[in-house]
Amino acid sequence: MKIRYIYSACIEIHTQDVCILTDPWFTDGAYDGSWYQFPKLHDPLAVISEPDVIYISHIHPDHYDPVFLRKLFEKWGEKPILIPDVNNNYLFRKSQFDGINTTPITKEVYGRTEINIIPNVNGSRSDIDSALFVDDGKHCVLNLNDCIWNNDHVELLQSLTNIDKKKIDLIALGYTGAGAYPQTYYDSKTEAEELRNRATKKKQQFFDRYMNYCAAFPSRYHLPFAGKYILGGKLSDLNQYRGIADALDVTKFDDHAIILADFGEGVIDLEKDTISKNRSMPYNPEDLYARIQTISTKLMDYEKEVALPIDKINFKRMLIPSYERAIKRSQVTIDYYFLIEAVNSVNEAPKFLLNSNPANPLMHEFDEASDIPQPYSHIKIDYRYLFGLLSGIYHWDNAEIGSHYRTLRHPDCYNREVQGFLNFLSVC
Repeated sequence: MKIRYIYSACIEIHTQDVCILTDPWFTDGAYDGSWYQFPKLHDPLAVISEPDVIYISHIHPDHYDPVFLRKLFEKWGEKPILIPDVNNNYLFRKSQFDGINTTPITKEVYGRTEINIIPNVNGSRSDIDSALFVDDGKHCVLNLNDCIWNNDHVELLQSLTNIDKKKIDLIALGYTGAGAYPQTYYDSKTEAEELRNRATKKKQQFFDRYMNYCAAFPSRYHLPFAGKYILGGKLSDLNQYRGIADALDVTKFDDHAIILADFGEGVIDLEKDTISKNRSMPYNPEDLYARIQTISTKLMDYEKEVALPIDKINFKRMLIPSYERAIKRSQVTIDYYFLIEAVNSVNEAPKFLLNSNPANPLMHEFDEASDIPQPYSHIKIDYRYLFGLLSGIYHWDNAEIGSHYRTLRHPDCYNREVQGFLNFLSVC
């Protein structure tokens, strides 16, 4: 078995029976126009091997890239795409809408090679991620993708991988955290030092999770990967505050970490126990700066696609059915409020107050003279993007991960169920 690293979460797993391509994201402007690649692979089809099968771990656009999948099919013909088999299969529905055929599975066999896809399910409507376990009879690889630590999931994986026999040769796992925190939760003009402190703390939290996974799944090799991106357009200035580590940082505390060279040059041959090429130096800051400058003028999707003036949009009318839909699906058990402000540079923009607790529903236009009940989050969002989110053109989860809106939390604490409430705040 050979493992070939391409970019971010995209690797190739070669066995004697099958070539598996995982999570190929190569289209810039993911997450509604905000995510770009660095370093940039300009011709991925010249680098990637022809796959026999493709594995997509979850619906996030840095893993599921229908634009690139179509290009891959144009070159090599349509390939089977395996995805996790879960009850709320957002990826299956999205791929069907996109005209991309996907097959939800738990297990598939190619000759002597067994492929297992294990969803990371903890009972939330927002469960989307999965792990991949490949066993060719001689060697085993566990790909954990973006999986958040979940005891039940870890125990299931340990059972599947025969962890007591220390059977795993390589684990591929996340080492850093994407998303909007901390860069959109603090003001870079007045809270720059706090942002830097929060970014450092975020790095350490993800290093701790990385090491917990390493302890749970002993293996010969550790491949830190995924979450490799930079912000473009009007968000470019936030790159320095994201708390995104270089994979090389992992080698400071993990002797088993292998940082493979980008774009297919780095290969681990598990049969021969050899590594073809490591990346031993950090990326050149001048190259990074030049890349950020190049993408800093790019427009977000909503800046190109939504041209309605704010006075043509009845946000209250859109919010009533959107709120009714979200409150029916809410898993929030406390009163937690959202103050949503549609930002507009010309006219006065409306604000709305919503309670995410289905036991105490409340939604109305906010009166500036009123007090805001705590806890609450004040969301400031471009009115064009809010229109797209409420109408279903865009999705709140992509908006959050894409750093598209500003959030001020009172008090400053995270609640997964509360954040999940927004994912259903749309008319459809």
